[in-house]
Amino acid sequence: MKKIIKNERGATLIDLLISTAIMLSVTGSFYNLLLSFYENYGLQEAIAEMQQQARVADDLISREIRQGGYDPTGTLFIKQPNGGKLTKEYSNNHCAQGSHPAERIFEATPILFHYLADLNGNGMVNNDNDVDEDVRYEWIDAAGKDSCGNKRKSFALYRDSGSGGGAQEIALNIEEFRFGYFDEDGNELIGHAPDKALDQEQRNRIRRVVLTLIVKTDRKDSGARPNQRAEVRQRMTEVSLPNM
Repeated sequence: MKKIIKNERGATLIDLLISTAIMLSVTGSFYNLLLSFYENYGLQEAIAEMQQQARVADDLISREIRQGGYDPTGTLFIKQPNGGKLTKEYSNNHCAQGSHPAERIFEATPILFHYLADLNGNGMVNNDNDVDEDVRYEWIDAAGKDSCGNKRKSFALYRDSGSGGGAQEIALNIEEFRFGYFDEDGNELIGHAPDKALDQEQRNRIRRVVLTLIVKTDRKDSGARPNQRAEVRQRMTEVSLPNM
């Protein structure tokens, strides 16, 4: 009877290399799967934050500009021998610091909207009790400066309530932004070069504002790879101005 001889050799170098290769392959696949999971999670989180930011900015602007021209006493915007009621001294009308005769809408460009509203019904907008009655919204493009030449964050939306605190950021990562203005017949009002600002006669004819904004994710915070593009979303809202 033949004697069976068992091979009791240890693992050879080839066996170790094959085992190592298999282990590295499995580890690599698991790492890629885990990385993909975290990237997708970060992207979804960034998209949710982006959509929330756009919704908050849209809701705030839409609600506030609807109040433009509100004058419950009928005395704020009437013409008087002295030129009418004056605004607060720090009104930023056309970047000129100082008081100005009251107008329902001071400035209207594709990226800026500045209005008055007598919310407390005291017939003026020039004392400390007149909070949020002189409001100016402006979007900042890639140049990083506002229409008055002040340094601001690029692709940010600012709100100045005339309360002395200056312009405050209300939304970031706004890729594109536009105010569109329409009269009572639905005709779009086009401003004049260079900033396409509406003149006083055109501003008095505004009855409807269409707000369009495009937001993007901040990819630096989303955990995505450098070559991945940012996600963008667009919101469009139509706002009627009942006080105009």
